[in-house]
Amino acid sequence: MDERFPYGYDVQVYLDKAFEQLKETMFWATKEMLDDRYVYTIEQENGVYNFVSYYKQDDGGTQRSVLDYCDWKGFIDHWVFMNDWYAEKHNPVKEYMRVEASNKMSCGWALEIYQIRKHELGNFSVYVQAGNRSAGASKTYYIPQDYLKLPWEEFLDKYIELVATGSCYVTRNDIEETEGLKEFLGFKVG
Repeated sequence: MDERFPYGYDVQVYLDKAFEQLKETMFWATKEMLDDRYVYTIEQENGVYNFVSYYKQDDGGTQRSVLDYCDWKGFIDHWVFMNDWYAEKHNPVKEYMRVEASNKMSCGWALEIYQIRKHELGNFSVYVQAGNRSAGASKTYYIPQDYLKLPWEEFLDKYIELVATGSCYVTRNDIEETEGLKEFLGFKVG
């Protein structure tokens, strides 16, 4: 069997694994919340098996793309990347707390927004936006549920690792000194 397909050539097995990975951080997601414009298969082409996507275009046509990943994990990461935004749209932010950074500049980029957000269907996320004079970027990190069950100090260790705060922008100290954040995240004070 091809090492890239350890579970065989039924694409549904890989799609189920991808959905499990998505649910690790978006526990509230359902399959109905995903992008239904893509259909995935595993097909043989020139004697080689590959993951293939079919994209349903607005004009009724279909665009076929061979997804040439080194292994099945690359396909799963691709699938999660293609679907997490769709799931995210179904869980709007109901409130947030802004975290002020002690270092708002790094490598010519300025931190514009750093928010820890609470969502309607549950879950917390961190939204980070930064830019320079000609470019900008944003990223959302979902905080896994099991992090919130840890003692505060252990939560902070995991959080720092997840969001990669460190020297770029927000530090652990910035998080600890944000008044009310501990309670906002559901941790007991005292």
